Amino acid sequence: MDQQQQNGGHKPMVRLASILYFMGSSMLVQFTTKAIFTTYQFHFPLTVALLQMTFISIVTFIVAKPEVSLGLFKSLAPLAVINVLNVVSGLVGTGGLNVPMFIALRRFTLLFTILLERFWLKKTHDWPTLSAMGIMIGGALIAALTDMTFSLYGYSAVLCNDVLTSLYLIMVKNAPVTRGLTTTRMLFYNSTMSIPLLLFAMYTRNEIGRLSTAPQLHNPEFITVLFLASALGLSINHSTFICTRINEPLMTSVAGNLKNAVMTVVGAIAFPDFVFDPANTLGLGLSMTGAIWYATRSALKARQKSMKDTLLQQHPVIGKDRLRKLSGSQEDMQPVILQGRNDSLEMRMTQNQRFSPD
Repeated sequence: MDQQQQNGGHKPMVRLASILYFMGSSMLVQFTTKAIFTTYQFHFPLTVALLQMTFISIVTFIVAKPEVSLGLFKSLAPLAVINVLNVVSGLVGTGGLNVPMFIALRRFTLLFTILLERFWLKKTHDWPTLSAMGIMIGGALIAALTDMTFSLYGYSAVLCNDVLTSLYLIMVKNAPVTRGLTTTRMLFYNSTMSIPLLLFAMYTRNEIGRLSTAPQLHNPEFITVLFLASALGLSINHSTFICTRINEPLMTSVAGNLKNAVMTVVGAIAFPDFVFDPANTLGLGLSMTGAIWYATRSALKARQKSMKDTLLQQHPVIGKDRLRKLSGSQEDMQPVILQGRNDSLEMRMTQNQRFSPD
């Protein structure tokens, strides 16, 4: 099997293009949203969320053409509420913190996910996973304690965003109503149900009335950035799917962490709300190291499992022997050896009975 076949039939340039598409979309959506709140001083997160949800709803309906089911709308309503709160808290946190601290604090999502899985789903995790999480969280705490631009409002929003993200991911994975739904249909139902909720929130907070006072509404440059922020909400979902489909999970995970490293450096330089401090920078670097370790280890485990499943499907018997040899487990080889001895013994007994006198 040549290299191209091993890579799933995709040429290296195609694989590279998918990685750059994924990294570019992720960085653009973060930076455009940050520019809206920081550079253009457009402090209307509910409006930005409404534009994103409206864009996603229209595009996913055109692409997927899903059947509109009132039963599904009712069943997915709790998920839609969590999704709205998650998106809004993420936007508020983006505007309230500098980019490096936002990325560092978002790693608390893993901690909350592990806690929810432990007490809700009774799921346990191995020590390497917990160690990587400890490095991530420890680095983020060091960065937070030495953050010269501390904002209680921004920190609270991001931590709420972390909890809601963990809850949303667990509900999507384990809720019976989500089984059988494609990603596009899930995006359609979530975004469509989010629109009336966001409109109600905008009305109660009088954001609709205050929107007319925004000084940048007649600025073509700002309108362009606002449109990009709305469209890129869908782009990040599409690019993640494309990159994962063309490349191995390991490459997507490494690309995601490389993107975060680039965003940390560029965000610290591009926006004026980051104040350099050696201890803060050390904490950010430590948190990044833990994130890369965790992502690489998780991707390697997923790749190993995928390879095992593929071998067992292609060679149900020979594949098991090869996997046992790869694992180096002599104990697992014993049943195969004993089975071979039993087969040989049965053949000898059959031959003796065949040639024995009556």
